Amino acid sequence: MWSAACVVIVVFLVIHAWVRSGLAWMDFLILRGAFVYCRFIHRWSANRRDPFPNRGPAIIVCNHTCSADPAFLLAACDRPISVLVASEHFHIHPVAHRILQHLGCVPVIRTGPDPIALRRAMARLARGDLLCLFPEGNLSGVALDRFRRAKPGVAFLALASRLPVYPVYIAGGPRTDQLLKSWVLPTRQAVHVVFGKPVDLTPYYDRPRRRHVIEEVTRVLMQKVEELKK
Repeated sequence: MWSAACVVIVVFLVIHAWVRSGLAWMDFLILRGAFVYCRFIHRWSANRRDPFPNRGPAIIVCNHTCSADPAFLLAACDRPISVLVASEHFHIHPVAHRILQHLGCVPVIRTGPDPIALRRAMARLARGDLLCLFPEGNLSGVALDRFRRAKPGVAFLALASRLPVYPVYIAGGPRTDQLLKSWVLPTRQAVHVVFGKPVDLTPYYDRPRRRHVIEEVTRVLMQKVEELKK
């Protein structure tokens, strides 16, 4: 009797929270599920709720510590985020694939330039989505405590779209390239996410998008991410 009553109460509270959130049911499950998962498994915290606009597109640039990083961002968000995801992980499991598709994530080839992924990313921004990139293209050089050399795609998207770019830094966490370990095992180091202010790239908007300009903007963006580490 009591167990049935508890179930009814939990269901009522979940439905009540969903109605108050104003989110679509699937979005609510993903965002609030990410929060619960990150808090209990990774002892997640953040310096604030996400600073991203309530509506309209924006770009998010973040360091990459493990495959669970997108969940660490979603845990602080009130709207979904499309993420550029390694193509080999996009179809790794039917449930994960369904979630990635719902979020509008973009599969990307990590071994070289991927113009198709860039076009899809631009389409997501044109649709009004939040788009997150991990420019290092692979996990940060955590053993050396420094970033990998960032790829230029994020700078191209930022200059081509002229949208606000928000730097984010993830501290702690599993810091492993083992997919299962990063998602399932409780982390020794609590995850802390630091959201920064949008980067002002207006001085670069009217400059020709030549290679040296793209590289300079890439360095600026990654420097803003690294500054959040302090």
